[in-house]
Amino acid sequence: MQNKKLNVLIYPMFSVNVINADSNYVIIRQLCNELIKTKKYNFFLILDSNRKYVKDNLNKLIKIIKIPLPTSKKHQVIHFNSNIFRQIYTKYAFDMIWNNVVEQGHHFAYFEDASEDAYRTKVFNYHHYVIHRSLPCKRSSYDLMRHVLLDQLIGSMEAKVNYFHSKHCFNMLNEEAQDILTTKQITNIQEKSIIQLGGYSKDIKSKKKYDLYTFIYNHRLDGYKQWKETFEVFDTLYDEGLKFQVILTAGDKDNIAVVNSKPYTIVKSFTLHEDYIKELSKCHANTINSVHETYCISIAESILNNQVVILPRRCTFPELVGKDYPYLFDSLKEQTSILRALITDNVCQYQNYNKSELRLSNHVKNIDTMFQQVCKPKYNNIFERINKEQSKTQIKKYLNKNNQTTLGEFKRTIQKLGYATQSFPNLKLKLILNEFNYDYNISLDTYIKTTN
Repeated sequence: MQNKKLNVLIYPMFSVNVINADSNYVIIRQLCNELIKTKKYNFFLILDSNRKYVKDNLNKLIKIIKIPLPTSKKHQVIHFNSNIFRQIYTKYAFDMIWNNVVEQGHHFAYFEDASEDAYRTKVFNYHHYVIHRSLPCKRSSYDLMRHVLLDQLIGSMEAKVNYFHSKHCFNMLNEEAQDILTTKQITNIQEKSIIQLGGYSKDIKSKKKYDLYTFIYNHRLDGYKQWKETFEVFDTLYDEGLKFQVILTAGDKDNIAVVNSKPYTIVKSFTLHEDYIKELSKCHANTINSVHETYCISIAESILNNQVVILPRRCTFPELVGKDYPYLFDSLKEQTSILRALITDNVCQYQNYNKSELRLSNHVKNIDTMFQQVCKPKYNNIFERINKEQSKTQIKKYLNKNNQTTLGEFKRTIQKLGYATQSFPNLKLKLILNEFNYDYNISLDTYIKTTN
């Protein structure tokens, strides 16, 4: 039997009103555009019908399914509408859910009727944020997100695989688990966890840099980012008479006016990621003071542009640049001193990064390997495991007669033989079709028989 394409449903996390500007969407778009070139996948991408989406370079073969989602990220992570997903599952058969909302891992794993785990859609949890005690204990942060934390842990326990973008990201979840779960449950999560440094961009080349020394501030103006501390450092340097500017590309509405009023800042807004990357490539340096970070894509993008990044010696930052990187700091005083020297000496780039793990091509290769392993069927010949010979004869007769079929048509054929959905869930139907050399055509929504 040929290896047939895997059907992968992607459930993203949305945190901004324009989907194209959401970092999670940017990751998914770039990975899917590369993975689909392998001709191993059919991707079904869920998008929020309540948010603005601008057509971009997302591959046309990726099927978009629009459903309404809560506006608030805090509400989306606890919102699971089983009726909507039941409708989606009625129409399509998925080998795997690429789940970016890890709190839903247990729902995706068990809401579908299936009498055997081998025929359940596999859940691949893609961890890129963690509710952790390093979040500020303020409104909408750690103290009021305990229910989300609990769902993260349960969702992680019931997923097939948990992928973490950094060791620090895994450590944060594990630290919270120590307070809540049993030793056996913690071991369960650890045994199904994969930790690899992710890569979400190609090398970013600069055509022309700004003449004036320029920092890009492409981080949210959120409490745990400690953006106020960062701009206090900038204020100090500006008051000393140093000449520089700060391009702000990812501001929050509540705090944008404060930053915009500073004499050295320029606020710019970009809908398409490509336009943002062009702006990033014009800048020289990037600095942040975050106390809670699972990866920090914006810093990785600066690294891939050979920008100087000035980072605290904590969170994931030493993983991104290496422990011996010269521009890690332990205090605001040290950060101010480093920035002062860089501006004064006009240090505009850093050439000694180890970028191999941060490149998109590396992550695509790793993700491809993981997806194939996760979706590998438990049994080699599912059709032969059907107990009733009369049923096997009727199924084989139908499949030999038809060169193409839909999931619905094949399902009705099976049900006429007296089988319920629990005995033949969608994934089992798809795997049998694959065994008989049918492959799913996502454009036609039809399973077509191919030849070896």
